[in-house]
Amino acid sequence: MCGIAGVVMREAPVDIGRLRRMSALLRHRGPDDEGMVVVDPDGGHTLTLGGADTPADVLQSPLPYAPGTSRGSPSRARFRVGFVNRRLAIVDLSPAGHGPMSDASGRVWITYNGEIYNHVELRAELQALGHAFLGHSDTEVILAAWVAWGPECLSRLNGMFAFAIWDGRNNELFCARDRFGVKPFYYQWDGDDFAFASEPKALVLTQSGAIRPRLAAVRDLLALDWVDHDVHTFFEGVLQLPGGHYFHMTRDAVRIERWWALDPARRVRGRPEELAREFERLFTDAVALRLRADVEVGSCLSGGIDSSTVVTTAQRLAARPLHAFTCAYREAPA
Repeated sequence: MCGIAGVVMREAPVDIGRLRRMSALLRHRGPDDEGMVVVDPDGGHTLTLGGADTPADVLQSPLPYAPGTSRGSPSRARFRVGFVNRRLAIVDLSPAGHGPMSDASGRVWITYNGEIYNHVELRAELQALGHAFLGHSDTEVILAAWVAWGPECLSRLNGMFAFAIWDGRNNELFCARDRFGVKPFYYQWDGDDFAFASEPKALVLTQSGAIRPRLAAVRDLLALDWVDHDVHTFFEGVLQLPGGHYFHMTRDAVRIERWWALDPARRVRGRPEELAREFERLFTDAVALRLRADVEVGSCLSGGIDSSTVVTTAQRLAARPLHAFTCAYREAPA
């Protein structure tokens, strides 16, 4: 779990104080590292900043996106784009995994939350196309995939993710959420200025206007026990990007589009024993991919058939014992 946030302003400069407050509010999502970048979309100038939780080895890194790095003439810049990243380090614990991250040109930036399970295979494919990598993080793979394939990169990503990319080559913003919306993405857009974050509080507690509840959402929770059944939240002006959708802002247009959906007409046919073997293969492959990490892997075990099957399969595949955690509640009988 990481925390991402950012703003894209049409005219006014970025409020760096707001970016820092967003970062502080999302600290619990990513205590391992903290980063920020501000971009002048007109002149192409960039400036990266760190914070109290930025590790010393990241601050001292020669990486082109390390905190304290600037491109162009920042003193003359009008920074109207700002990204924040709070990192929980899972893949590539080195400074090369720091975010926000840029490509080699410094014109394409990403802030990202999630994990791409097939990043090893995608990296090999992108290297064959001529892309060079500084580290081995999955963040860098998404960035290279965007440069190579644009929005079509989404269909190649096997994982859970929410990310925002600023592409200074065409001054476009691209935000996307994984197929089922596992990773959160909330945003505000008034037709001119755009702000986003992993949690609504990073938006409403840093906005300049008054906080107004959306009473229809409050009613749905209290009367019907409905939560997240549409794009609206408990706050006026704060929406969530649906799972399987992207938000694309260019110089000429803004559009929200679905990039993935289940096909209700699709039917799988075959002998029961063949389908069982195929399911086992796919299930085992899915568990194996999720064991890729540069930290110890654990599991939350509820005791049901699904989590028990995941844990027993993972233990069979893991190179070392797997720690599983569960919890129980002391509740009075109904």
